[in-house]
Amino acid sequence: MHELRTDLLIEYVDEQTPGEAPPFEFVEQAVRRQRRTRGLVATAAAVLFVGGAVVATATVPRAEEPAAPPATPTMPAVGLLDDGPPPKQFKVGNTVMLLGDEIRVSRVEVDSENAGTLIVEAPRNADDSCVPHTMVRILSQDASTVRIAAYRYSVAPDQPEAQLCVKPGTGPLRISLDLRRQVGNRTVLAGSTGNRAVLN
Repeated sequence: MHELRTDLLIEYVDEQTPGEAPPFEFVEQAVRRQRRTRGLVATAAAVLFVGGAVVATATVPRAEEPAAPPATPTMPAVGLLDDGPPPKQFKVGNTVMLLGDEIRVSRVEVDSENAGTLIVEAPRNADDSCVPHTMVRILSQDASTVRIAAYRYSVAPDQPEAQLCVKPGTGPLRISLDLRRQVGNRTVLAGSTGNRAVLN
């Protein structure tokens, strides 16, 4: 086995070892600085871990919380919710009304007190005396035409018919429809399809 030369080892150690050790307070400060740095790194890692866990928990839906049922729209207000296609259902009090068929518009006239409101007539249904079963909608309007349509609704199954029944009316239903601007010389077309003019 090859013998180590002790004189070379001693010389190497002397070259690598400082002649004088630094004062103890510098060594103490360096050790404290290292400990502080390690503590800050550990604290930051813990905060990031806890923050990530909170975010992950907040974004996961809880299994025990049932999804809220979709809201049923209440009775559309005349002049506010009469644009666009008819709603599939709406509520009158506690009674849910379901969309049925489109019905014929029999007559249209401009309201004598408001040139932007149409009085739309549609055939009466036997049930119309209890809750509003007929709705008229503005399907589209532009500078030359206004397209409207009337729809019949029925009470949803297993729904209590609200106590709104009055003496059955006679003659056609007359429903006000606010166009938000004057009818003027525009042609009023009735029905979701076709070009049957009922005014002008």
